[in-house]
Amino acid sequence: MLLHLRLSYVLFLVFLVISLLLLNPANAPISVAIFWIVVKVVPLLLFAPAVWLKKSYGLLALTLVVLVYMGFATMHCFAKGLEQVLAFVELGLATWLILTCSKAVKSQPRGHGAV
Repeated sequence: MLLHLRLSYVLFLVFLVISLLLLNPANAPISVAIFWIVVKVVPLLLFAPAVWLKKSYGLLALTLVVLVYMGFATMHCFAKGLEQVLAFVELGLATWLILTCSKAVKSQPRGHGAV
């Protein structure tokens, strides 16, 4: 179970970085892409200790943050071309991450991971 949680978390982070690099306009400087990578990935990196230590409150908070990412991905589903395809993949990966977080929290005894 813990392996699935960590794998889905890392896969979601890697996908965000790759999709931001793919959607970066050709004439835009790389600093713009790096800025957006930092903006999108750093909030998720704050939950790395919760994922690695399987802390239930951190995983529940991660679920709420991923819901925000799902909202933005839903808006991008109405775009055209590659952006639309990447948005659907992001929705699928976000859903998988939420499900693995939920299963990890449910597998713990009540009140575990509060600290």
